[in-house]
Amino acid sequence: MKRNDGILFLETAGEQDYDGPVKTAQPPVCLEHARMAASRCPRLRTKGHVALLATRFPLYGVIGHAYQWSTNGLQALSDINSPIPYNHPQIGMFLASQLVRELRDYKVVNLDDLVPAA
Repeated sequence: MKRNDGILFLETAGEQDYDGPVKTAQPPVCLEHARMAASRCPRLRTKGHVALLATRFPLYGVIGHAYQWSTNGLQALSDINSPIPYNHPQIGMFLASQLVRELRDYKVVNLDDLVPAA
């Protein structure tokens, strides 16, 4: 559900500083289902969550698995757990498993303080 004051994202508590852009593979969530998402996601349930209300959140890149050509054909390198941008030189040899957005304009919010969208 679109809010007039931004789009809501939930992040795992303690994994990032929130004083600059935040790269996230988490999908946006509506306020109606945010608490349920936080309670059902094993990572958010055990480590806690931070709610971010974002107004600018462009696509950044992907997380996935890198490959390279070798004498034996296509060889898997390793999983890359940190996001690579779409303009990365090896993006063409990358099998993406997660889409990443960069939250640029956002504020940390308390879910209890948000009013449901009309």
